[in-house]
Amino acid sequence: MTRAGRGGLKGRAGLAGLLGALLMAAPVLASDVDLQTRVQERLARAGLEKRGNVQVSVKDGVVTLEGFTLTVDARRDAEKAAGKETKRVESRLVVRPEARPDREVGAAVVDAILREPRYGVFDSVGVSVNDGVVLLQGSVHQPWLKDSLDRRVAQLDGVRDIRNEVRVAPTSIFDDRLRLELYRRIYGDDLFVRYSNWANPPIRIVVENGKVTLTGVVNSPVEQVKLGMIARGTLAFRVDNLVEVESERPKEPAKTTQS
Repeated sequence: MTRAGRGGLKGRAGLAGLLGALLMAAPVLASDVDLQTRVQERLARAGLEKRGNVQVSVKDGVVTLEGFTLTVDARRDAEKAAGKETKRVESRLVVRPEARPDREVGAAVVDAILREPRYGVFDSVGVSVNDGVVLLQGSVHQPWLKDSLDRRVAQLDGVRDIRNEVRVAPTSIFDDRLRLELYRRIYGDDLFVRYSNWANPPIRIVVENGKVTLTGVVNSPVEQVKLGMIARGTLAFRVDNLVEVESERPKEPAKTTQS
């Protein structure tokens, strides 16, 4: 066999290998294109084109989301939509909200929390905002309420991100009895009975493992002291009276607001 003949065989073998590789890659490429289309359709159905600029790319079955959304809620919806098509999602989305002062954002967050109809007297969440990043701290009585408040905040304009550090009170029959006793004693007292029908009770009662924390706002130092006396007259292991007096609060809204 001549050298030219051997070279021809090698050339044909190399061409066959290339064609084989292309044939094997074709289904993968088609699959990536199909996945990209499906994700884009889901984003469209979720109205993401009006809530930011989300770009979708797919390589070897991995979906990458890039661009920006206007709210935290929109970013989560985009990631959720992609996740319904594949578990292999890499999100590089950033939230670029409309510019709003932190004080204004904080007020909107507090209002959103207080508008949650199930946010009650046994829940107390503090809010602070730094460069559009919202920090939620405090305690709620039920686990689903933590998630509900988080979702409400995620929908707000001006919120760039959320750090949800709210605690969920542990399940305890003793704590439940202590909550009811404190509620009856406080809101049944002549000084505070007028607050009992308010949509947003000004005095919050947090109970965790027998430890009581009172938060909120009252009208006078007398009311503040009386609250501490009432709480210490129960079987609580410890009482922290963090209730503020309205006249002693800073005139300018503070960075941290207890709701």
